[in-house]
Amino acid sequence: MADLAGIGDRMAAARAKKQASQVKAAAMLEIADKSYKNYEAEKRELPLAVAVDFCEAFDVQLEWLIYGHQADRADRTAGLVSETVEAVFAEAQQRKLTLSPARAGRVAGYIYSNCTQKGTSPKIEAGPIFDMFDNE
Repeated sequence: MADLAGIGDRMAAARAKKQASQVKAAAMLEIADKSYKNYEAEKRELPLAVAVDFCEAFDVQLEWLIYGHQADRADRTAGLVSETVEAVFAEAQQRKLTLSPARAGRVAGYIYSNCTQKGTSPKIEAGPIFDMFDNE
């Protein structure tokens, strides 16, 4: 999507892309019609909780909604790889485990895959994976 002037313009563009009226958008977000219209008209500040719900409902990134631009795919991938490596080593250190480079790579790959499929963070995924090591 193109960068638009304000949050309200970006909300309207995302809503139009999904062919939803303001009334339907409000219903999807479980807020009053008037509240939605005020957010889109930028008469009221958009609360973070509503912004997050909007992004989920209309399949847009929060960064784009708030700032008018979004990180490109390479930036997001690099960030997720970095978070995954940090999560693997932090969890291993906390549990006093030593992982070979090959095993750390396999664990990180599995965690990364889960994160991209589920939209979760590596910190959330690492714990349950390492719990499996306790059962070995």
